[in-house]
Amino acid sequence: MTIPSRINSAQDVVLCLVRKWWRPATCIGIAGGTIINFIVLPLRSGQWPDMTAGALWIGAATAAFGVRAFEKWSGKAE
Repeated sequence: MTIPSRINSAQDVVLCLVRKWWRPATCIGIAGGTIINFIVLPLRSGQWPDMTAGALWIGAATAAFGVRAFEKWSGKAE
């Protein structure tokens, strides 16, 4: 196996990893961060969550999930 073919196969593996695992894992991370920051931590500390920050967070998360959904609808996601 030559060096260029090894580089190409490594590139294919990394590309597959990003396309199939990184983007969905990021969406799961955003949802998990929302639950932790706006439900779990306020319950543990006995405080109300900051609703302004929550609204901004949800708006940003909606944009991130929207990009993923657009990729799926347009056939660009694998």
